[in-house]
Amino acid sequence: MNLHLFVQSLESRLPPSVAMKGDRIGLQLQSGRTEISSVFVTMELTESIAEEAVECGADCIVSFHPLIFAPLVAITDSERVGRICTRLITAGIALVVAHTNFDAFPKGTSALLAERLDISVEKPLVPDAQYDGFGMGIVGSLNAPEAIADFAARLHAVTSAPLRYTLGSKPDLQRIAIVGGSGASFIDAALATGVDAFITADIKYHDFHRTKGVMMLIDAGHYEMEQFVPLGLAALAEAIAQEQGQNLRVVRSSRVPNPILYYPHTEEYQRQQHDTIRG
Repeated sequence: MNLHLFVQSLESRLPPSVAMKGDRIGLQLQSGRTEISSVFVTMELTESIAEEAVECGADCIVSFHPLIFAPLVAITDSERVGRICTRLITAGIALVVAHTNFDAFPKGTSALLAERLDISVEKPLVPDAQYDGFGMGIVGSLNAPEAIADFAARLHAVTSAPLRYTLGSKPDLQRIAIVGGSGASFIDAALATGVDAFITADIKYHDFHRTKGVMMLIDAGHYEMEQFVPLGLAALAEAIAQEQGQNLRVVRSSRVPNPILYYPHTEEYQRQQHDTIRG
């Protein structure tokens, strides 16, 4: 399949204009390639995962997190991004990034987590002005009110990680907002919707103070909320191949890129996250 046709088809489903300003998405490395036959999908690139892509014979990587974000002034072996870029270029592997344009996709990051929590999605938390159904985060509902302890136990099991939270005003939860990944900037939007709980990651201490007693605020972890993204991106790549009548092999990484360790029970959490990434 033509590489540029693949990127064009991906961006027809994930319009670049819905991404957050300044995000680094699209074709990041062409590596001298115009045709692709094998797409390798990952949440992000580490040196180990780049080597996995080489080993499996991929000629294109679709990554959720950008490899190149800050402007590169040099590509050298003295730092991580330079080493990974060099490895991919040497191996002739192209790199395509779909990040916050996938976050804004109706079946994107937040919706994937909502599905695993049996939350019926009603609408985006912050709708996109141009594309119907697109937007950052989701607002949805459980089928029936659920006790906080029961919901927290389910979220813990789904994300395979500890939770940080503060209580809101209700003993039960039903309407819930989610922004997968780093979404503390959307706390005011969640408060404005009147949801019972808001789930996101990278929340600051004082944000818990200002929502306490008003809305349950849950930090479920950045990687932990986004670990389902490769499943969604792989499904999009497979749909593109089918639509274009192309025999495109799609492979998901089997390695967990999460750099975070937990205390206690690190090995158990890592095992659960490894099981999740294998699908």
